[in-house]
Amino acid sequence: MIPAGQIFVIGDSHIGLSDGSEAPIIAWLDRLAALRPRALYLNGDLFHYLIADPKFYTSSVEKVFARFRELRDSGVPIHYVEGNRDFFLHGSFVEDGVTDIAMEYAVAAGDKNYLIIHGDMINDRDLPYRFWRFASKNAMSKFALRFIPKKAARGFVDKIEGRLSDSNFKHKSRLPIEQMQAFGRSRAGFTHVVFGHFHEKLVLESSPTITVLPPWYETGEAMAIDPTSGSFEWVTV
Repeated sequence: MIPAGQIFVIGDSHIGLSDGSEAPIIAWLDRLAALRPRALYLNGDLFHYLIADPKFYTSSVEKVFARFRELRDSGVPIHYVEGNRDFFLHGSFVEDGVTDIAMEYAVAAGDKNYLIIHGDMINDRDLPYRFWRFASKNAMSKFALRFIPKKAARGFVDKIEGRLSDSNFKHKSRLPIEQMQAFGRSRAGFTHVVFGHFHEKLVLESSPTITVLPPWYETGEAMAIDPTSGSFEWVTV
């Protein structure tokens, strides 16, 4: 039995944009609410892609954020870590449904200190992705989006995402453990670093402990951190 008051972390839920795609995460949030969690952290890539612009606002997106808003307003903070498939979140409807948005979060639990970060920039060998991130996540691309018709915008993003998925697969086929460890060592004071992005559950006992979240859309698993002891476990709510 999962005790109340735990801190939950999920990553890579990759919810679809079509009607009905939201049903599994809504059902999970209903079960989570019954556990009276202390907080929920979304470690990136909540949707298959989320461009926080009215052109991409579907029924699925609307229902998920309505449920987040309900959970947050009931007293459960919801913290959104920006992932590689999340665009232009600040100043958008996303802010109305969660507590806050950041690139990373520090979480203190007992005598442990967790750093929650998506991790898409850890692998410095994935040059196609780094170029795509530079080209797509900037003020100019956000401004240009205003002038692209809805159908053309959706088609363009789908096409580019499809091309990049091959690069992502290639560079995720081997976890960049050395880069993860080096990143962890560079962040003094943290006992645990929690990545998403790589879709492969991992716990590497090192200093700090390196953890990769399982992809929620495949396993339904979450990390549950005990706020008193600082220990964690994998749970299926």
